Amino acid sequence: MKKKGSDLLPFIAMVIVQVGYAGSNVVTKLVMDTGMHPFVQTAYRPIFATISIAPFAYFLERKTRPKLTLSVFFQIFLCSIIGVTANQYTFCIGLKYTTPTIVSALDNLIPAFTFLLAILFGLEKLGLKSLAGQAKLIGTIVCVGGAMLLSLYRGPVLIGQLGFHWKYAENTTNDKDINSTHTNFILGPFILIISSITYALWLTIQARVNEKYAAPYSSTLLMFFMASFQCMIISFCVVPKAYEWALNPIRAISVVYNGTVCSSLALYLSSWCIERKGPLYVSMFNPLLLVIAAFLSWILLREKLYLGMTEFQSGYSWL
Repeated sequence: MKKKGSDLLPFIAMVIVQVGYAGSNVVTKLVMDTGMHPFVQTAYRPIFATISIAPFAYFLERKTRPKLTLSVFFQIFLCSIIGVTANQYTFCIGLKYTTPTIVSALDNLIPAFTFLLAILFGLEKLGLKSLAGQAKLIGTIVCVGGAMLLSLYRGPVLIGQLGFHWKYAENTTNDKDINSTHTNFILGPFILIISSITYALWLTIQARVNEKYAAPYSSTLLMFFMASFQCMIISFCVVPKAYEWALNPIRAISVVYNGTVCSSLALYLSSWCIERKGPLYVSMFNPLLLVIAAFLSWILLREKLYLGMTEFQSGYSWL
């Protein structure tokens, strides 16, 4: 019974993570459509993540927290640069030069990149001669290929629009060319591939951190604390005008949600699962995001669900 429970908890944790990310897609779409600069939201994100996780790190780990060595500190620093700062900004720049559909499709390359990096770092064994190794390889190919097919292929409508939607969606722009202004189908996908690699690399480095520093709250707190300074400096250079940093109710909801749920909670649960199941296990849940996000968009934003990718009323696809 204990064995079954220990196997079930990581599964539940990663489903929660993907639900959190799907909610972020919906909220982020709304605030970007109403004019919030993505770099501004990215700068707020690690700040709220730091604030939300600090009490847990202090009260739950103050007596059990191991000594922070220079080597572990450097690895956490790398996690902050690669897993938070670099990942978020390459994502934003890639989104600027391509479409949200391609963003979602390329995000599903993370399991493949994680599998390759885990092999290179000695965290996973290819083992093609064994049944388990063959299953890992085939599972990675099928999972990534199926998720990309789901996001790129558009078939007939399966489910029409609901009769209600989230009231904040009424304020979004109807400009159909909002994401076509800076489209570059070479530069955009290339940068998004780098974004996927940075996330896969974070999963791999975080696995090393978990081995040497058994304090997931504290390591996550330190990672976001350092990323807060990195992101604020970059964002102020890109968006220096103070009025663009103002938060109305929906923008406040977005930055608080993304900071607490999609950053501190999601990365803590991911780190916890990495420690128990490894980085490849965590990355294999990424394709689930497409399904959950499509469902939430259908409920909250009155989206039509196609056999394949979804389409927003504004004329472009986000999922």
